Amino acid sequence: QRQMCIRDRVFALLLTVSAQGQSVSRDLGSDEPIDINADRLEIQQDKNLAIFTGNVIAEQGLIKLRADRLKVWYRPSSEKLSTNDVAAGGTIIRIDAIDQVFVSSATETAQGDLGIYEVAKQRLTLTGAVILTRGANVLRGNKLVMNIATGQSQFSGGRVHARFVSPKREKDAKK
Repeated sequence: QRQMCIRDRVFALLLTVSAQGQSVSRDLGSDEPIDINADRLEIQQDKNLAIFTGNVIAEQGLIKLRADRLKVWYRPSSEKLSTNDVAAGGTIIRIDAIDQVFVSSATETAQGDLGIYEVAKQRLTLTGAVILTRGANVLRGNKLVMNIATGQSQFSGGRVHARFVSPKREKDAKK
């Protein structure tokens, strides 16, 4: 009774990955501001690029991102932007998180070597040694692409390892 057949495991995998993406989309709060803190900031106005380096932490709603470096491409407003209000006057197009990338929401975490968030497509791509966790469930692979709007996720780029813990066992492990 505790063992699931292969079909049930695959179905559980699809539900888990789908549920993870859906909770990220609820947590993202795209109408909320993005707060970014770092040790240094370099603005390259000719490229519409802001580069945050050193202990970078970005937060929006319940989503928190940590990385060594963050590149933020923006579309400037018609007004002249200053160093202090680069994000305030423009629209963020893309965010690249580089080295020791860690993303967390209220219900899951993901980590890898490189993270790319394409704002218009609401697509987050994480590459490198990717680890996605939700509770005691863990998925590992080389590349994870999450559609934040639909909640659909896909691992690719090699073998994928998944470990699923039944809700009863997870509850027992917390005791």
